[in-house]
Amino acid sequence: MKQILLFSAALLATGSAMADSQLDEYQKWRQKELSSFQSYLDENDKAFIGFLKDQWKPVDVKPAEVRDPKPKPVELPKAPAKQPPLADKPAVVISDSKPPVKVKPKPKPAAEATKPSATKPAPAKPETTKPGSSVRPALKPRPEPQPSVAGTELKSKRVHTASFNFYGNPVSIEYPKNFKRIFTGKINNEKIADYWKYLASKEHQPTINQLKATARQLKLNDWGTALLFDRFSGSFLRQQTSRQLTTWFLLVKAGYDARVAYNNNLFLLLPSKQELFGVTFFTLNKKRYYAVNLNGKPMKPGKVFTYSGQHGAGAGALDFSQPNNFAARGKVAKRTLSFSYADKKYDIRIDYPTRYVDYFNSFPQLSLPNYFQAGLPAVTAESLLSQLQPVVAGQSQQEAVNRLLRFVQTSFQYQTDDQQFKEENYLFPLETLHYPYSDCEDRAALFAWLTENLLDLEVIILDFPGHVATAVNFSDRVKGDAWQYQGKRYVVADPTYINAVAGMTMPQFAGKAPKVQPF
Repeated sequence: MKQILLFSAALLATGSAMADSQLDEYQKWRQKELSSFQSYLDENDKAFIGFLKDQWKPVDVKPAEVRDPKPKPVELPKAPAKQPPLADKPAVVISDSKPPVKVKPKPKPAAEATKPSATKPAPAKPETTKPGSSVRPALKPRPEPQPSVAGTELKSKRVHTASFNFYGNPVSIEYPKNFKRIFTGKINNEKIADYWKYLASKEHQPTINQLKATARQLKLNDWGTALLFDRFSGSFLRQQTSRQLTTWFLLVKAGYDARVAYNNNLFLLLPSKQELFGVTFFTLNKKRYYAVNLNGKPMKPGKVFTYSGQHGAGAGALDFSQPNNFAARGKVAKRTLSFSYADKKYDIRIDYPTRYVDYFNSFPQLSLPNYFQAGLPAVTAESLLSQLQPVVAGQSQQEAVNRLLRFVQTSFQYQTDDQQFKEENYLFPLETLHYPYSDCEDRAALFAWLTENLLDLEVIILDFPGHVATAVNFSDRVKGDAWQYQGKRYVVADPTYINAVAGMTMPQFAGKAPKVQPF
């Protein structure tokens, strides 16, 4: 009996020791989790969570702005094939007292290797020009070194990999297994604050570093980067509110002034360095926040609730410039553009990456100068410039411009945006080469890019109510309609007025003063 009691006592002591050991292990685990929580939740997070838990303020959502409410011409006039000589008219002075639209300066052809120019790409084997020609050979851009992807490894061994396709590019990003969270219930500020606190407590920075490194490798601008972050969130979060909150968190932590607002739905908003059209917005602290539609429902005019403060890490606005730097993969389409000039027919065969069409379709509508600045992807620029260069080589500036005008005027079929897209939709030059129809501002942007790259002539935008044309600053005196802007004489060049040469204004806009926009 005594032996049985001793055995029972020993068993109880062993059980107690095991229980104490398990308790110690639990305490160690709990302490580790708490210290991990504190290590990732920085002072900015703590202050920001306080903003989110405070009462959110109502703000008024403004309707989307329209760039030009004036309808565009449906039927275009055609100048006679044989035209009388133009009169030598004095240039009409356009006041430049108002500051020009602020847009990002165009990159120079010989930019540093880490920031190559997409605005002025060149043929791989430029044609030589005849003596006395005004046409300059284009330069071949320097190759860009691939950025290093360092400091992106997660310490935790419990990781998942998000694999998704980004416009033809396969992307794989690691993230902590416990980073995924599903938002449930009615949307309010307390739940949004808790969602932020949960994500901030996880090992998120290596994942953000991977996303930023991928954006650099793909040569994405800020808009492309925002899309990449959202695609990552959507690869493992199907629930819409969870996806938007996760994208918001990641963008803020990556340095963007992303913001959420809600009524019955949640909306993600971002400020922009460029003015946006066709997108609702509200103004907070003298800053416009646009409801850019990365994936969710469009935000309608009315009232929404948002927080007053700002996270210390997120202050940057979106920059939509240099969209053609994107290293898109996938199919390269071919198209032949034909035109005739001086009884000679030209067939221009171009190549362009089709992935760009989908990518550009995601862009909100921007102000005019952005489309003129954009340029073309290198493969398309090379195929276009190398074939048009011999067309203009050896010609005077005026004759070279007239040939480029005829190419743009007659190689494309005309339709207004309302006819083709059922809404206003300015096109980047690559989109003009892709779609079957184009209208005035689309052709003007393509013509301006060709004139600057092939002839090295300065071009300005003539923005009439309901119509967009261009004007060219020639070295020599060119007769016809002209405008004087900032001390220089610019001769009208209208890529939409069929058969018109430099100096001819479309009849319905003759005598009307346009708004001039440099780019």
